[in-house]
Amino acid sequence: MQGFKEGDSVAAITQGGGYATHAVIPAAAAIPLPAGFDHALAVAVLVQGVTAYILLDEAKVKEGDTVLISAAGGGLGNIAIQLAKARGAKVVGLASKSKFEPVRSLGADNVADPGDAGWARSVKEAVGEKGIQIYLDSIGDLRTEAFPLLSQSGQWIIFGVRSGKHNTLPFEAIPVMIEKNITLRGFNLEGSLHQVPQALSALFTLVSAGKLKLEVTKYPLSEAAKVHQLFEARKTSGKIVLVP
Repeated sequence: MQGFKEGDSVAAITQGGGYATHAVIPAAAAIPLPAGFDHALAVAVLVQGVTAYILLDEAKVKEGDTVLISAAGGGLGNIAIQLAKARGAKVVGLASKSKFEPVRSLGADNVADPGDAGWARSVKEAVGEKGIQIYLDSIGDLRTEAFPLLSQSGQWIIFGVRSGKHNTLPFEAIPVMIEKNITLRGFNLEGSLHQVPQALSALFTLVSAGKLKLEVTKYPLSEAAKVHQLFEARKTSGKIVLVP
């Protein structure tokens, strides 16, 4: 196997997930890990970290922008906050109240609970007339209160959808999108795999230098059902890793 030897640590993005103790992958799909790099950290970097990095890169987030991040208390949200702040952006995180402090500790300038009626009013007061330039949405609710917060040429990027949210885009939103040149688009990591090597290199460097904090909680693979229940009840934070 060219480029690898027995015992090397590698990672890979598998089709449909990786709930197994062993996996067979093509050598070309194997991504070498830095020597001594913790495998659980690699899991967080490989999928959630890479997704957050490429999302912000494709949105061209820059200094002075304000980024709204849904599920900011989760693994991807945690990383996106830090990466957006590193680009000089202001960050508003959406999270349940129990996760406010952890989200703030990662650099979020403001935090709001999307479960509170009228939460967008407090965000609007915090960000001012400039509004939100980029909304990273992992919920997929097209009637979200976040829509009126978007600025001129704002970007609304949906990279996930939560079960139970089936609200369609209201007709009255369309003229506003046209008037303000708002972009609504989807994102799937598989469509940006060519960017993964550069993103991984940057992320491994940041983690190794202590400039990117990753909260990882490990559970045995045998407790996968329990972990799903905790996740669905929104009782998890950071990255959850199942260990064989």
